[in-house]
Amino acid sequence: MPLPISNSRQVAVADGTAERVVAVADLAVSLGVDALIRLHEADFAGLAGVGRDLVHFNLERTINRAGLRYALLPILRPGFRRPGGPEELPVLDPTRFRTGLCVEVRQRVPVAAVTPELFRVSLPTIRDADALAAALVRRYAGLFPDLCPADLVARGCAITRLQLDER
Repeated sequence: MPLPISNSRQVAVADGTAERVVAVADLAVSLGVDALIRLHEADFAGLAGVGRDLVHFNLERTINRAGLRYALLPILRPGFRRPGGPEELPVLDPTRFRTGLCVEVRQRVPVAAVTPELFRVSLPTIRDADALAAALVRRYAGLFPDLCPADLVARGCAITRLQLDER
């Protein structure tokens, strides 16, 4: 059975010293894109070390679609799920983002099947299968507390290829 996808309708955003919940569609429109890709703060910082092409990995599957424009935003506080409970929304920083066009999406790819070519255009901290496995566990353990690290990695990954806009 596939894992649930994170909430794609609403997200929390930092608004000065407060947080507010907004519709993902409204935030996307305000940033001039079709949809959002959320990146943990360290991953977002890693964008400074990539060129125009970027491969982004999600756990198992993604709702990203080729042909859509995305804003990549940093997560200030990750979302999480309590065992058997609903998702607590992540908090994003809408003042910092990169944009790009999604050119390819692949679903449910075994981590061991990710090619060196894909790792070459990934974030600087994800250059091999071991680093990808560690990143997936770091990113998704809080969202799926009922799964051990090996079970998370066994789910495979989704691969999103983007062509980033110039800064």
